[in-house]
Amino acid sequence: MNQLVVLLLLGIAISIVGLIALRRSPPALAESDEFASGLNELITLRGLSFKNFPRLFADSDYRMLLADPRAAGLAEELRRDRRRIALQWLMALQKDVFCLWHLSRLLTKYGASRGVAEEFVTLVQAWAIVVSISLLRLLIFLFGPFGFSRGVSRLRHNAHAFSRSCGVALRRLPEGRWMEFLREWRVTHPARG
Repeated sequence: MNQLVVLLLLGIAISIVGLIALRRSPPALAESDEFASGLNELITLRGLSFKNFPRLFADSDYRMLLADPRAAGLAEELRRDRRRIALQWLMALQKDVFCLWHLSRLLTKYGASRGVAEEFVTLVQAWAIVVSISLLRLLIFLFGPFGFSRGVSRLRHNAHAFSRSCGVALRRLPEGRWMEFLREWRVTHPARG
């Protein structure tokens, strides 16, 4: 019984750390845009670069078509198309998060880490985003894309925050290790075409 209580408390502690990691705001640095562009040059983040996601999850077009009985078939086709596109976008976003997590691990290997606590927070943050994406993909597959715009917006915000934290870690990379780091990154992560 004591082991169950300890396991429950450990689970609660991990959940709290994860929520804190997701809620923490990125550092307000004047150079953050410069490093974000450097990160974008290093990694092509297809899911994060998609700009029109609010329209993808908006149901106004669907409701307008559904109001006309003659366009009901078109409304269902629109719903299926948006579901397919939303699932593809979420898959791309999930790949982006995995790619950023691998980048974070490689940066740690090359000495850009601030310690075990930061690595744990990064792990929990990446894990929470991936689990959220998986849950959202399941919900969209079952119920369609409409009605999940707030969840998608929050998820995208968290993925951007994770991307910015990787950009900050990239800035801490020792100058003498840049070329070696880039060489290993390009070998392990060839450019996605």
